[in-house]
Amino acid sequence: MSTQISALVLLNLQFLNRWLATPLDGLRGACVPGFYCHSCPWAILACPLGVIVNFARLQLIPFIALGILGLAGTLGGRFVCGWICPFGWLQDLLHKIRTPKLRIPAKLSYTKYVVLVVFVLAVPYFNPTNAHKLYSATFCDGCPAATLESTIPWGFVGHWDVESGVFGGFTTRFFVRVGILLGTLVFITLVSRGFCRMFCPLGAIFGLFNRFSLFRFRMSHKKCEGCSACAKFCPVHIDPVTEMNTAECIRCYECTTTKHINMGIK
Repeated sequence: MSTQISALVLLNLQFLNRWLATPLDGLRGACVPGFYCHSCPWAILACPLGVIVNFARLQLIPFIALGILGLAGTLGGRFVCGWICPFGWLQDLLHKIRTPKLRIPAKLSYTKYVVLVVFVLAVPYFNPTNAHKLYSATFCDGCPAATLESTIPWGFVGHWDVESGVFGGFTTRFFVRVGILLGTLVFITLVSRGFCRMFCPLGAIFGLFNRFSLFRFRMSHKKCEGCSACAKFCPVHIDPVTEMNTAECIRCYECTTTKHINMGIK
C-alpha cells in the first residue's frame, strides 16, 4: 500500500512547476508503466493506454510506450498491478468496506482481453475520425480512472464553471462517465480487484509476461502439502500453487506470507 501511495504522489508533481526552471509536465512525452490518467491537472507522465489509443487513431505504432511496457513486463510481469497502480490501491481500500462479497467465474477474466483488443486497439484504429461518436468510444472515453483522476479534478479546478473552459460542462458524456465510475466503485467494493480481473487492458498486457518475466514465484519447498493456506490470502482468488505465475497473478506477494512461496529469478 505504501508503494502505491508513493507512486500516486510521484505521478502528481506538476504543482512543483512554480519553483522549477524546467516544467515537469514536459515528461509527458514518456509514459509511466502504470494505470494513471495523464489528463490529471497535476500529472507529469503519460498513461500508456492513452498513448496507445491516440497512436491507434493515427494508425501508428507507439514504439516508446510499448518498449516501456515490455521492459516492465519482462522484469516483473504484473508487478505494477500489485505494487504501483494507484487504482489498484483504491480497489483494495474499497473492498475492505463491510458489504456482502461476490466471487466471479474465472472465465470472466478473459473480458479484459476483449476490452484491450476492441476499445484500445480496434475502435480507435478503424474509426479515427469519428472520436465524438458513441460507436467510436474508446477505453479512454469511459475509463473510470480518467473520470476520477481527470474529469472530476478539472471540475474542481474550474470551480465547476462551464464558461471558464477548464471544465467541459455537465454534458451527456460527463454523466455517462460518472455513471461508469460509480458502477465501477460499487463493483470493486463487492468483488476483490474486480476491475483488474475483468476490465483493465493494462493488466491484460502485463499478464502476458507473467510466465516469462525475470522475477517469478516459485515454491519454497519441493512438494506442496495441499494446505491451501496461500490461496486464502490471494486477492484475485487464484490458487498460487496450481496457477503460479499465470496471467491473473498480480504479484502482490500476499501468498508469500505463508513461507511456502517466494520470489526468485528464473
